[in-house]
Amino acid sequence: MPRKKDNRGREERVEEILRPAPYLGYDRDALARHLVACGALKIAESQFRRAIWLNPFEPAFKQHLAVCLQAQKQYAEAKEWITKAIEQQPDNAASRRILETIERDSRRPPDGPTAEVKG
Repeated sequence: MPRKKDNRGREERVEEILRPAPYLGYDRDALARHLVACGALKIAESQFRRAIWLNPFEPAFKQHLAVCLQAQKQYAEAKEWITKAIEQQPDNAASRRILETIERDSRRPPDGPTAEVKG
């Protein structure tokens, strides 16, 4: 039986073969968001990373990981991930707001006494 002729360019065919199924990663993201709500941030972080690995084309996964890292006070890495999400979707206002809060939180002094109390 003769092969069907594919009129797409070689690069487009290769990209299509390598592109993950569009539904991959959403189950991990949903689980991770639930874990964040329960306060299990380290486990949630691993699930967000898995979602990104499964589907690197979804900027929302990067956005959610950035928020999770921010909650763990890992500001430098959180900023890296939200920047990647913004690069993928420059018009996303939510990502820009998250970046602003990460930058604001990273400038705050650490928890604890900030000034010596004189008695």
